[in-house]
Amino acid sequence: MNKIFTVLLGISFMFQAFSQGKTDAMLFGDVKISKSEVHIPYATISVKGTNIGTVADGTGHFKLANLPLGKNIIIAQALGYKMQEIEVEMEKGKAYDVFFELEEDVLNLEQVVVTATRTEHFIKDVPVRTEVITAKAIENKNACNLYQALEGTPGVRVENQCQYCNFTMIRMQGLGAEHTQVLINGQPMYSGLAGVYGLQQLSTVDIDQIEVVKGAGSALYGSGAVAGAINIVTKEPGYEPATNVDVQFGSFNTNKFDINSSMRNEKGNVGLGVFAQRYTEGAIDQTGAGLNREDVLKKDGISDRVTTNLTNAGFGLYIDNAFLKNDKLVVRGKSVFEKREGGTMTDDYYRNPLTDGTENITTDRYEASISYTKKIKNKSEVNFLLAYVNHNRNATNDSYLGDYMATHNDSVPDLRNMRPYLANENSFTSTLSFNTVMGRHSVILGLQSFYDKLEESGMYVVVDESSQYLGQSYRSVADKAAREFGFFAQDEWAVNGSFMVVPGIRIDHHFSGEKYTADRQVFATNNFPETSFDETAVNPRLALKYKISDHITLRANTGTGFRAPYGFSEDLHLCSGSPRVWKSSELKPETSVSYNLSADYYGKNIRLSTNLFRTGLKNKIGFTNADANVAALGYDYQWKNIDDAFVQGVELSVMANLAKSLDLGVDVTYNQGEYKNLREDWIGTDYEKQSKYISRFPATTGNIKLEYSPKSWTLAITGNYQGTMFVDYYNEDIDPVLGDLTKIKETEPFMIFNARVSKKLNLFKLYAGVNNIFNYVQDERHLDDAAFMYAPVYGTMVYGGISINILH
Repeated sequence: MNKIFTVLLGISFMFQAFSQGKTDAMLFGDVKISKSEVHIPYATISVKGTNIGTVADGTGHFKLANLPLGKNIIIAQALGYKMQEIEVEMEKGKAYDVFFELEEDVLNLEQVVVTATRTEHFIKDVPVRTEVITAKAIENKNACNLYQALEGTPGVRVENQCQYCNFTMIRMQGLGAEHTQVLINGQPMYSGLAGVYGLQQLSTVDIDQIEVVKGAGSALYGSGAVAGAINIVTKEPGYEPATNVDVQFGSFNTNKFDINSSMRNEKGNVGLGVFAQRYTEGAIDQTGAGLNREDVLKKDGISDRVTTNLTNAGFGLYIDNAFLKNDKLVVRGKSVFEKREGGTMTDDYYRNPLTDGTENITTDRYEASISYTKKIKNKSEVNFLLAYVNHNRNATNDSYLGDYMATHNDSVPDLRNMRPYLANENSFTSTLSFNTVMGRHSVILGLQSFYDKLEESGMYVVVDESSQYLGQSYRSVADKAAREFGFFAQDEWAVNGSFMVVPGIRIDHHFSGEKYTADRQVFATNNFPETSFDETAVNPRLALKYKISDHITLRANTGTGFRAPYGFSEDLHLCSGSPRVWKSSELKPETSVSYNLSADYYGKNIRLSTNLFRTGLKNKIGFTNADANVAALGYDYQWKNIDDAFVQGVELSVMANLAKSLDLGVDVTYNQGEYKNLREDWIGTDYEKQSKYISRFPATTGNIKLEYSPKSWTLAITGNYQGTMFVDYYNEDIDPVLGDLTKIKETEPFMIFNARVSKKLNLFKLYAGVNNIFNYVQDERHLDDAAFMYAPVYGTMVYGGISINILH
């Protein structure tokens, strides 16, 4: 870890040799809160249309040297305040004063977003409704990773899907992670293997903001954006060299060590940012199996939270006027290293990866991207991006050991035959787009390609009692690949000052295939059927925005989406190097039609929002046990087009500045999600009626956030409410007394409260917090179904830390 910090910080001092011509035109000034004498420290001051800028000092004062001669527009901006522009005329060898008074932006309406239309808009002006999680919001909720940052977002639910390895996923407006496209700076670099543990592996140390767009997104972002898109926007270097160090300690070895440093050369056109995070979580055992909360609260010696050691590190190099005037080159690189271990904690039994009940997973991930932007005059722009991801996993669980013991009278296999599941994924993404403004039209045309290759291998045992190969061990290798190529077009037509129409369309061609081989004869045929998918999809979208007044805006959008049958996270979670999960070549892609209608009121100190949504899903793909004819080929599970389905609901939210330094946010969402028919595996049971409801989709969700920031203090209290929902439980270890407990459980509603307080002392900030204040845990647990989770399985956690911000 020390070597990583040393290398990254060393790089940051390579770009100080650049200089510019000297005009001796000087600018001095300060930045204050409007209608007050209170200065704003560390505001950013820049010269519009140039790379020249600085940061005000701790007293709110600044100076700029060697400004261009003639008329210049000087911009002042600070987090939580509205931007202000002042025009000055500079002369050689002379100094001038300029004083800014910034209005507070208590509702964050001056945030600039890009995800909804691939073009820049203020959040209050964007044609497609967008939610923004700011860097300040990430800090106030003490979010160390993407999973924690997304918690409490209206219409978005993050959840733990596995009691043993803590696999997490996103649900947006009731649809699963496979329907939500996660983007990094607008590019789909988060897929495949990253879809299993990536939410917790992507740190927030380099995140500037997160943009959430709900509803049909396939017209811009292709397969996987049926429910919408989540775009992670990373930080860019500031105008002054700065380093931020954050050290945090918490319950059960929940510790964090962050460093983020950036600088620019004197000319301002070359910037470098480097970052690293070391994050640890110790194993926790606070609960166990039980049919009620009293029994659940008894420890069972098995980890409820796995041990995690995670390191993120990377850099971003930004060069303006790199090759031509008005161009920009950005080179980014990032690495992720994670090791997680869980299982029986007695005598550190789980530390041995080859023992029963143990999960041991190592991840190595490398990202590299290069983007180039060239402005053509003042109305057009060409953008090109190329990204590469290499993702590796080495995983050991007790599946092979357990199956071997079950078919060999509890004897264990030869240690030399014990091998981990190994996976190696390589993916390439490229995007070329052209934007131009023609009168009232802002047009974007683009091409995007995606290539993914995934190789897997692992050890398995034949467990079919009717097979002549019962108990035979074998090594299986899977070879999976996908290619996608898409064209998209969009026109933002400002019909007049109040009405905007945004039609768009995307055409995608998807091809993917899977091939499995075994090292010996273990089934009726050793040549498992290959699968392939070859589909072309056309997805239009139409968005409308009507500004009734300066305070009220109506938005509507509709569009279609599709999901190609490739890269299912459940496959990779199950370690599918063997043909455990069958995908027939006849499997149809999911298609959807989505509708969103919203109304927003933007007042001086209050924002009210309403959003109606509905998505109809056709040929929904579901994960089921293998049919008899499929099981005969050696498969345990299979994917099926199980039914059509829909999700719909209404989101209501209010953000208000109640008083000076006191902000309140409240939102509530009412949901409904159903299949067209009863699920066939529940027909004839006591739960066939409940089977029509989409599992793990709460009828109601809500959030409350209260922030009080007097002077140098900040207190943030959040509450996250989850209403009743239906969760499947499949009883595998049937108790001889209780019998088969397989059921669909209707959960009880609950609310989790968290709090954080911080105090700023010049360059230092001290903070402390508590999560799950009232120690809530779910009221029923069954360890034989790893996915039976719907609430926290461990209680209150506390933490404290110190952050140091240094301007060089």
